[in-house]
Amino acid sequence: MPVETDADLRLFINEDDWAVPCHWTSTGGATDFPAIFDAEYQLITSPFLDGGAEGSTPQITMCAVDVPALAAHGDAVIVNFGTVKAALYTVVEFKPDGTGMTVVRLQEAS
Repeated sequence: MPVETDADLRLFINEDDWAVPCHWTSTGGATDFPAIFDAEYQLITSPFLDGGAEGSTPQITMCAVDVPALAAHGDAVIVNFGTVKAALYTVVEFKPDGTGMTVVRLQEAS
């Protein structure tokens, strides 16, 4: 059981600092919440590739209480990067960390 309250955890997910507004659509409806977006660089090497293939692993870190009750793989998440740019992603993986936070791995929607 986490020591922090949900209000304590929300201090880390603050749009005035580094979080961005997000919109999640699932079979149970839609919800808006703040999350920290990250797209870590990855180099995938293979003996069949000359130098490897570059990519990223987009993910959001959010308060676990903000994950919709009927959230599922394949749900749509819109990440807003400002007034002129937003990106649509599909949920690929849930990684709750046991402290009241959840990392959700995303894939760019086509």
